[in-house]
Amino acid sequence: MGATLYEPINVYKPLALNIGIVDGPFEYLTVAGIRLPLPFTTRMTVICLANGDLFLHSPIAFNEKLAAELRALGTVRHLVSPNQFHYAHIGEWAKAFPDAIAWASPGARQRARARHVDVNFTKDLDSHPPEEWCRDIDQTLIPGGIFKEFAFFHEPSRTLVLTDTIINLELDKITQPWRAFTKLSGMYYPHGQIFSACVCRSNSRRRKRRRRSKRSRRGVQSVLCSAMGAASMRTLMRSFVEYSNDDELDNWR
Repeated sequence: MGATLYEPINVYKPLALNIGIVDGPFEYLTVAGIRLPLPFTTRMTVICLANGDLFLHSPIAFNEKLAAELRALGTVRHLVSPNQFHYAHIGEWAKAFPDAIAWASPGARQRARARHVDVNFTKDLDSHPPEEWCRDIDQTLIPGGIFKEFAFFHEPSRTLVLTDTIINLELDKITQPWRAFTKLSGMYYPHGQIFSACVCRSNSRRRKRRRRSKRSRRGVQSVLCSAMGAASMRTLMRSFVEYSNDDELDNWR
């Protein structure tokens, strides 16, 4: 059984008032210019702000029919890269909507230049929400080295929007051998896990530093950084949960 899409694609699917998703076509990982036989599904989140502007989180490949549908919902204003791996199609949307603002996450500018991706970021995301959407969306930066990303919380619908922080793949949507690897990693529906690459990267660095010297300054910094990262994640989840009257989030995306 081959990989399958979340049909229908390129169609807005409402989740709650003023927030929905759009599933897109397959993308493929490329290493050193070589496309790997690993198709993965794509998805963007669309939020309609109180002023009528649209917030596009992790834009998928541009599609004219989809663009027309979004125009009917509001003004496409914010094209958001939540981390340095989700930016590739922002340039396409910016050309179709020249008045839109392209928001860069840490590392996205450098990665786009290195891969010759045509995108012109106009603003940078910060750990606090900007004036443009602070009345509708809260945000914070989740640490994790090159895997750090911004998490967003749509307050009216109580929806937490993540990208790669938690992986929750449906096994019947992916092919072998990736399906077996995903099952071994535990990053599959309905369990979901923090991205294993972040954990492996942290553990690898910790082991190397311990070998050098348990008392070294680097070892101390490693422990502190790990503790800070764990504390930040707990604070993030606790602060978002406080928004819910039922002590849990209604929507996880």
